[in-house]
Amino acid sequence: MFAALQPITALAGFPLLLGLALLTLLHEDVAIAAGASLVSVGTVSIGVTAFTLLCGIVAGDLFIYVLGLLSLRVTWIRRRTEGPMLERCRNALQKNLLPTLVTCRLVPGVLFPTYFACGVMRVPFLRFVAITLATAGVHVGLLLTLMTSSLESAAVQVQVIGIGCAAALMLLRTRRAQAIAGALFARVRAKLEPHLPAALRDALHGSPTPRAIALPGLPVVPAGAPTIGWAERIPPLLFYIPLVAQWFALGIRHRSLTLPTAANPSIEAGGLLGESKIACMDLIGPAARRWAAQSVALVNRPSLTPAQLDSLASGAGLSFPLVAKPDIGWRGIGVRLVRDSADLHAYLRGFPADARLILQEHVPYAGEAGIFYVRKPGERHGRIFSMTFRYYPHVVGDGRSTLRQLIAADPRASWKAELHHEALADRLDEVPEAGRTVRLSLVGSSRVGGLYKDACGHVTATLTARFDEIADEMPGFHFGRFDVRFASVERLAVGEDFRIIEVNGAGAEAIHMWDPEFRLGDAYATLFHQQALMFEVAAACRAQGARPLSALELVRYQRRQQNLLPLYPASN
Repeated sequence: MFAALQPITALAGFPLLLGLALLTLLHEDVAIAAGASLVSVGTVSIGVTAFTLLCGIVAGDLFIYVLGLLSLRVTWIRRRTEGPMLERCRNALQKNLLPTLVTCRLVPGVLFPTYFACGVMRVPFLRFVAITLATAGVHVGLLLTLMTSSLESAAVQVQVIGIGCAAALMLLRTRRAQAIAGALFARVRAKLEPHLPAALRDALHGSPTPRAIALPGLPVVPAGAPTIGWAERIPPLLFYIPLVAQWFALGIRHRSLTLPTAANPSIEAGGLLGESKIACMDLIGPAARRWAAQSVALVNRPSLTPAQLDSLASGAGLSFPLVAKPDIGWRGIGVRLVRDSADLHAYLRGFPADARLILQEHVPYAGEAGIFYVRKPGERHGRIFSMTFRYYPHVVGDGRSTLRQLIAADPRASWKAELHHEALADRLDEVPEAGRTVRLSLVGSSRVGGLYKDACGHVTATLTARFDEIADEMPGFHFGRFDVRFASVERLAVGEDFRIIEVNGAGAEAIHMWDPEFRLGDAYATLFHQQALMFEVAAACRAQGARPLSALELVRYQRRQQNLLPLYPASN
């Protein structure tokens, strides 16, 4: 066999070594065997061969990693790397990176997908390089030594290497050794990174840990908190299938599939869908009106003059800026901030003719929450079943990136990038100064990428008593969600400094379950409980004389709402 290799000796030098290095890209073990053969016939020294093989293997590993990193430039791939499941996979991979890469070196067929995943999941580059160097070095050294040794010496070497590897692995499992290794990595990283180009530093880091979210009036969401939840990732038609099944089961049990339309007798359709928002706000009696935002409704007729609009607004105690929104709405569609008379007329021109809209004061409080209140008929006191803080979609400027780039780099903003690009088309090339928060939408709905955080821990007896007072002034209201704006969490907890901007009936959700930190099972458990409670409340109202809508009547409400939604102007 060695005689057959004699012609190769004439090629000794750089071309031969380059070919050996490239051979590692096809198959590492074959390349090591070829290198051992060259060493055995004296063509190349074992040291040069080992170095060449190591360079080829590490270069191939880095190529796979960078390939995974660059794949994130493809939008559909990047979107699929976000979410709680991928976050858990990323954390598990980084925590167990050493044993994972060692296993990949030993088990055929798993190296490429795992190293590609390391790039996609943005495993720290320097740590990946260090572990790859170490594992490849041991792999090359062990196989090359065994292949170039006699059987007797190989047996001794295997024993020595085995004992050494076992001792090294035991040492690396100690906290002190891990601390020393971590400090060493940090020192090397600190020395190398300043000398790298900014673009390369950004590529090596990938997307940073999700930043802390600090918005006025709301608790800070710590850095690293999940940004997109399990429930949000499931298409709505699939997500609601279990709830539809439960609805049918509850409908059969209570002998009416439309029973929830009786849950709030004073609201049309019980507030399940298609109800008038101004009628819901008007339920709030005089003694509780100070807790509600000033609002007035009007029908959009071509004959409306600026003087009539001004008279209508001033008569309701309103002045610019105002919030204009549809009277029959859904998830913030058509809600717009109008700053002056010109803005209002532009909004009316895009609003469907003869449809009703609401003009509402722009409440100056920064915080926003959804407070779900339940009081069964006959009970003296109700309870706050759910409370959720809403964080409006936004990005924070860095002084370098355009608004378009900031949206693409933010997990939640990029999730709804098409909506933001449409709404902010004339501002996408702006470069916000460092630290400036740019609000992407007036509404905080998850439809536009708003973040919901569970605030049930902030519910107090004082706050519950305040909503008992408000509900006392709303005859026929038993089940629904108050959307409020508030000055601070502390003032809200004592039932002060807030305004109700919308009242939702039976169609409302306990939206705290959309918190990305909620597990999918917990989200479903919350909605199952809410739906069962809604049927209980509606059954109690029916027992007192409330009549549920017929299926045909409910379909009419649904069609009216669905026909109007596409006609509304875009939100801002």
